Amino acid sequence: MILKITGPYLWMPVDKNAKEQKLHLYIEGKKIQEIDIRLGETGRGFYTAMDTSPYLGKEMTIEGEDETLLRGIFCWTEKPGNVYPFRPKLHFSPEVGWHNDPNGMVYADGVYHLYYQWNPYGVHWGNMHWGHVQSIDLIHWEYKPAALVPNELGTMYSGCGIVDKDNLAGCGENALLFYYTAAGGRNQWSRDAGNLFTQRLAYSVDGGETLIPSDKFLMEHMVNENRDPKVFYHDKSKAYIMVLYLDGNEFALYRSENLLEWKETQRLEIPGMWECPDLFELKVENMPGQSKWVFWSADGYYVVGNFDGFRFAAEGDRKMAYSTRLPYAAQTFSGTPGRVISMAWLRMNNDRGNYRGLMSLPTELFLINENGEYVTGFRPAEEISGAEGESQELTGETFAPEGKAVRLYLTTKEKSEGEWKLQIGNLVINVDFGRGIFNIGDQNTHMDIANVGFDREKSQEIIIIIDQEAIEFFGGNGTIYGIAETEEDILGKVWNLTVSKNLDAVCRWCSYSV
Repeated sequence: MILKITGPYLWMPVDKNAKEQKLHLYIEGKKIQEIDIRLGETGRGFYTAMDTSPYLGKEMTIEGEDETLLRGIFCWTEKPGNVYPFRPKLHFSPEVGWHNDPNGMVYADGVYHLYYQWNPYGVHWGNMHWGHVQSIDLIHWEYKPAALVPNELGTMYSGCGIVDKDNLAGCGENALLFYYTAAGGRNQWSRDAGNLFTQRLAYSVDGGETLIPSDKFLMEHMVNENRDPKVFYHDKSKAYIMVLYLDGNEFALYRSENLLEWKETQRLEIPGMWECPDLFELKVENMPGQSKWVFWSADGYYVVGNFDGFRFAAEGDRKMAYSTRLPYAAQTFSGTPGRVISMAWLRMNNDRGNYRGLMSLPTELFLINENGEYVTGFRPAEEISGAEGESQELTGETFAPEGKAVRLYLTTKEKSEGEWKLQIGNLVINVDFGRGIFNIGDQNTHMDIANVGFDREKSQEIIIIIDQEAIEFFGGNGTIYGIAETEEDILGKVWNLTVSKNLDAVCRWCSYSV
């Protein structure tokens, strides 16, 4: 099919139940994109769009398996709207399509940049782009055009972002540098070119708006699907460090003084840990002046130890940071000295609308020493706390949050007794202080969504943040952190709270002013 590009957006109808087919797009005989899409009939699903503004006035050739369905593709002046009415208030959700791992997280010039693995052409994994949003408060996210798109080198897999304040890479003063994996072999285009997985560099000189691929750095294919570079500056040894996933449970560490030439300093294998590595230093909150390094992987497994700029030495066994399995592939922001801010992809089933997946709330990480063991702690980022409205005490009643995200505080004393239960539709949140159990369950299916024990011998504050589609909870003074998926429109339902008479705890609630 030949189509004259008369508008900046190429609209394509998507039906998640249709058969997937491959489209090849050409301008003047040159291939510009390859898309795997479940192309549907008009009115059967939702629309997605490709930015065609660089090709206005030109003719595009579109090749696909079903010529009839191709006729449903057309140009328009605007993008499709966000049609799903129950989007979260606090959690980031993609404009359209599937998303997974956070990428390129960097804070620069007062702006948080969040890039992410994105399939703009459907609610299934594939077509990996880097999507891009930015925020000044970690709550309100402004959608930007795709930053990296698949090409003959492969699809665009995960990576990181940093500010090159000294122009070491020669891309420009205060340029943003983005190290990423080109996943050769993950699209037909790259298979035909014979490309494999490689690590590459893109840069931005316009504040993260435009990412320009660079030929100044290339880490050739080493093994299988080696991927996910994470780069940071190590002040004590005066060098940049790269952590890279290799294969199986094996990772590699590299050093560089110019951000272009990298020397391997260590290979380490940690059973049970794989992909999306991170390495960062955390303060030990109950040991003033003390800090430790944390080696992190995709599932939330981590090891605490020491790092001298060359080698990481583990102290103790592998631990799990999360109390539920929803969060995955977390990454920490660069450019936030004194704070380690993490966000994770939430592996949701929420494909009711025109998108699938959420990002976790931004959390600030720290360590606590418990009987000689170092354990990670989480708290909501200060920006999230700063958006709270006025709080009030709850003793047991029926109420509705009027469509706003809600934060609940349960403040307990040592050896508190009694039970606190909140029912919202089919969802039941239950805190049994006598047994030290926090539970989220589905009343219809009698299934536990989250079930966590806590130490009732200690006084503590349990925080529960309820948003459309997701509930996040913090307990054990931050050492317990989990996320659960909710049913549709939880903020529009009636909330029934019951509190046992002998409950030795105070509950407050507030809605978010967003």
